[in-house]
Amino acid sequence: MGQLLEVKNLTKKYFAGMQESRAVDGVDLEVQEGEFVVLMGASGSGKTSLLHLLAGIDRFDEGTVRYTVPDKRSAKYQDVDFSQMGEKARSLFRRSNIGIVFQQQCLIPDLTVYENILLPMLLARRPVKKEAIFRLCGRFGLKDHAQKYPSQLSGGQQQRVAILRSVINKPTLLLCDEPTGSLNSAQTKLVMALLSGLNQGGQTIILVTHDRKVAARGKRVVYIEDGRVKGELNFAQAKPEDAEQELTGFLKERGW
Repeated sequence: MGQLLEVKNLTKKYFAGMQESRAVDGVDLEVQEGEFVVLMGASGSGKTSLLHLLAGIDRFDEGTVRYTVPDKRSAKYQDVDFSQMGEKARSLFRRSNIGIVFQQQCLIPDLTVYENILLPMLLARRPVKKEAIFRLCGRFGLKDHAQKYPSQLSGGQQQRVAILRSVINKPTLLLCDEPTGSLNSAQTKLVMALLSGLNQGGQTIILVTHDRKVAARGKRVVYIEDGRVKGELNFAQAKPEDAEQELTGFLKERGW
């Protein structure tokens, strides 16, 4: 597996009158195919702002965001540089290559579980395989809920639907912004089991969280403070319980 993402000197500025502030300040980051990277930091540290820049939702002021992704029409790879792309081009790239999961599930209330998961395939004009979607629902504990509406599901079930909707088109990268932030501990375990299973199957994931138990399910933690990378911890080989203990020490050293 090769490098998927390279970020260099990434900076996002905001102005209040003449006063400048930097939500993201000179970030360097590399992500390899198949990684599970967790972004941690205090509220307002710039984690979500960084995630939005990686998704191409927001424009950055300085630096580069480069992706090396498989060309779905051939066996070759293509290099994509967000700094050379307009909003429409970034949107098209995102639709084909990036899945996004937010803290709030953003499901369409008038569509069933099946229809919500199906929606990205319709937007991308991909052939629909109904049986494959039902198999996917069954694999992740939603088989008996496929014809229900979001209001009939628990928060954890809704979030699992949102995740499946985000990966149905097989994105190169899955971005998750506090996906368990509004869930209880039992629901969080189910959602993280789903994400871990996807990662074990080769899905590259970048996830934002405040939760140490959630972060310990990743393979690498990147600590963000004042919009800057202030440290990294790699525990790719550790068990979740060992990773959590190691992470606690890592965060304590940084005053958290």
